[in-house]
Amino acid sequence: MTIGIKPTRPETGYGYIKFRKMTKEIINGNPVHKVEKFAEKPGYDVAVRYVESGDYLWNSGMFIWKTSSVLRAIEKYMPELHKALENIRKALHLGDIERVLYKEYSNLESISIDYGVMEKAKNVYVVPGDFGWDDVGSWTSIERLYEKDKNGNVIRGNVVAIDTKKCIITGGEKLIATLGIEDVIIVDTDDALLICSKDKVQNVKEILKELKERKREYL
Repeated sequence: MTIGIKPTRPETGYGYIKFRKMTKEIINGNPVHKVEKFAEKPGYDVAVRYVESGDYLWNSGMFIWKTSSVLRAIEKYMPELHKALENIRKALHLGDIERVLYKEYSNLESISIDYGVMEKAKNVYVVPGDFGWDDVGSWTSIERLYEKDKNGNVIRGNVVAIDTKKCIITGGEKLIATLGIEDVIIVDTDDALLICSKDKVQNVKEILKELKERKREYL
């Protein structure tokens, strides 16, 4: 079982869940639908179609299951992970957990439960959620959480913003001064500075990829 959020806009930064309505299944007054598929983060035009169709929910990443059920699913769809989990479980009783955990975890495939199990399983259902929720995985979500100034900026820290509109600027004690910019994200920390256009914020992962290739660890 997963919780899908009713979309309020064509968001390109979230995954989506397509569902098939089931009229008889109800939990505490809330409908339960059969999941048809998990959809990747779409482009804007596709996101518009998803929202207008009424057949899609945002993928919140919240799942509810019995431990026995999810372990059976992992055994079926991700046998190598299940084997590692069994080795870790045994190590808990043998007093060798640190060594085994490090060994097994280091060799595991980097993959989310969505890709590894949920997209393949046939018995997945979704309950629509209509409550305050946001995915704070991108800086643009900050705009929906913090108050904006008269120019539409979200500002945190020691900032002087002149002729600056619709920007997200966050820092610490060091002064950040901006002049004549719009729709820009600036994030200043002790060891790194990010400056990016809002419409490119979903591509920040490209910076992480580049840093890994250069073997430079900042984040």
